[in-house]
Amino acid sequence: MGSSPNGVLASARHVTIVGHNSQIVPTVGFFVGGAMAVRVYTTRTDLESDLAPYPGVQVTVLASYEHAPADLPEPPYVVAVDVDDDALLIRSWLPPTTAVFITGSEQRRRSPLHGFLSLMPSNTTMRRGLLRRLMVLKRVDLLMNMARTAKRPLILMYSNPDPDAIGAALGLATIWRAADRDPLIRYTGEVQRYQNKLLLSYLKEPIERLKDDELEEADLIAVVDAQPGFWRENPPNAQVIIDHHPRREDTQALYVDLREGYGSTSTILTEYLIEADLPISKHLATALMYGLTTDTDDLNRHAGAADIRAFDELHHRADHHFLTRLDKAQVPMSVLDHIAWGISHRVVVRDLILIHFGEIPTADIMVQTADQLLVTYGINWTVCAGVKDHTLIVIFRGDGHRQDVGKRAALAFGKIGSAGGHRTMGRAEIPLPEGFDELDSCEILVDNLFRKMNAKRRARFVRRLKAHLKGEGPDDHEEFEFAT
Repeated sequence: MGSSPNGVLASARHVTIVGHNSQIVPTVGFFVGGAMAVRVYTTRTDLESDLAPYPGVQVTVLASYEHAPADLPEPPYVVAVDVDDDALLIRSWLPPTTAVFITGSEQRRRSPLHGFLSLMPSNTTMRRGLLRRLMVLKRVDLLMNMARTAKRPLILMYSNPDPDAIGAALGLATIWRAADRDPLIRYTGEVQRYQNKLLLSYLKEPIERLKDDELEEADLIAVVDAQPGFWRENPPNAQVIIDHHPRREDTQALYVDLREGYGSTSTILTEYLIEADLPISKHLATALMYGLTTDTDDLNRHAGAADIRAFDELHHRADHHFLTRLDKAQVPMSVLDHIAWGISHRVVVRDLILIHFGEIPTADIMVQTADQLLVTYGINWTVCAGVKDHTLIVIFRGDGHRQDVGKRAALAFGKIGSAGGHRTMGRAEIPLPEGFDELDSCEILVDNLFRKMNAKRRARFVRRLKAHLKGEGPDDHEEFEFAT
């Protein structure tokens, strides 16, 4: 009965079924449809005629299941009985193997017996998957119907779009294009990060900064990877909101799909596209996958089953040569000097590293620094602050275990600015009052972030930060270049 290495592949093209329940005929049909040879041992005398239409099926009628048939083939085996004692009796004389499956009616068997494998997902599992798909299809239909009645649809991303926003926007645009509508894809800030510029160049899509009157002219507005309340001034009147951030109290629209349990908004749009069987080009798959992996730190941060399913669907479709290119040269030389300055001007409070950069050319400096400092031993969260366009921007990063930095951001700055995020990522933007400068922002930062700290200690903290900002700023990266 032992299997030789050379016979393993050959034996995988046949299967032996032992039993007599109602699942035998459909099970035989399943295997024969895959061009597999089927051998059946049963106590039912009428089964041979029932299986006669199926080619390549041999049927042997047994008097009982007390003993193994003399000509029992090698594994795999499928036991097709509904009574547990019969299944265990058959299992007792089968050769030692892990390839023993059991099939029976769903009402009689909720889970396989010990020592048996499930042949196929249960009807309950398949129904659950079908219901999930039907719900997604209903959402896609709603989105497409909304687009069909629009003349000037617009997809809007908040401020400086990150890869997740870009991927989600392009995913929604693909759905609306399937409804014969070509939406504008816009953002309201400025693309600053090198990788995001490179991604937009690769996509060759007309994704641009929002122009005057485009918002007013649009008759269908969708906000992706954000919510209208993120805009402190003049929030868009969106009819569609798709996001994975925690729901704001003021978030309302005709169509709202918020999945706080998802690691990225790109995951939501991938689910829409896959379940609706809409085409996913290599460029789209690359954008969605990059959005998913950057927001979940390669599935290591706030990733769930839906994110893993989306990753599996996108992985073989994406352009991995380009994704590898995006992973290279992530820190421009000018940003490196700011990071070096920040590290040398850090303030450590127990398990926190805090840096105030003062005036900054781009908020990406703080994002890069906060991410990198989180790997420091004994540090569980990082806060990097800076001032740009008379706005105090505060970036939070955390390990997700000991605190929710998104909630910290909202509690500290939600009443004076736009603030929120997830357990591991947070952001706040606070417009500075008229006449305030970067030195004044130190007090806003410390007083709101450390309200429980006594006043004298907060004042000492503020003096430390102001002293940093009054000193020399980051070096000019050109000073380090060696001319040849």
